[in-house]
Amino acid sequence: IYKEEVTLKRHRVFPNISGRLICALASLFISALSAPAVFAADCTANTPISAHYQISHYASSAKPETFSHMVLWRHANSVAEQYPERGITELWERNHSNSIKLNRYFDAYQRGIEYSPNEIKVVKTDDDWSMKNQLIADSLLSKMSLSKKSGKACEREETYTLNNDNETITVVWLPAYKIVKSYKRSAKGKISHWSLTEMSSDSKIIDAFFSEHLDYQTTDYADIGDSESDPFLRKMINLGFIEHGSSGMYDAQGNDIGGEHHH
Repeated sequence: IYKEEVTLKRHRVFPNISGRLICALASLFISALSAPAVFAADCTANTPISAHYQISHYASSAKPETFSHMVLWRHANSVAEQYPERGITELWERNHSNSIKLNRYFDAYQRGIEYSPNEIKVVKTDDDWSMKNQLIADSLLSKMSLSKKSGKACEREETYTLNNDNETITVVWLPAYKIVKSYKRSAKGKISHWSLTEMSSDSKIIDAFFSEHLDYQTTDYADIGDSESDPFLRKMINLGFIEHGSSGMYDAQGNDIGGEHHH
């Protein structure tokens, strides 16, 4: 009798809804009450990031035929630029006093060279650090004009442009993450194009990357002269890979110098 009364009441309230559908809806309602609250994805400048870029340099009259790649890894006060084709990763760390140190890793050898702050000539100011941390200098971005906005919150994109007699630069910027989605510079008949192809904020993967590299054996740059009997160091010196830290990706004038470090 009890079941019949429930069924009757149910059909009076929901005359056009089947019993199976009502049960399904009730189950979803109960699950929603017991499930934890769902929040929007965290997307701030402090969000751990791994960002893969495809890079091309070509004449304005031609199409890009060759590409290189760079992966930007960012977590807390550390940022790494990984160049897979060259087997080199440059890991920059900034402490609370704003001093910056560099570890240049040779991934195939799981070895590295450690540079102290006074041995790094090219990253001294907040503007220099922004080149490393977000792949474009704050001073350059401030000179550009905002021409387009789209999306909201984590998906927000802003397009900035700079045009003068010498160059044209277009940047697609992700303000929530403070990172470049696309950078294109045309100057003197040549085009440089950086394009974001993949991005992740998986902290486990990012933490594992930094932990792996920090476990590599390193040699202080100041001690290299006393360690030239080391076959690895001797080879790196002969190849010209051991020198002071390289420059940023884009300087304050927008010059595209990242990924073209001169060794």
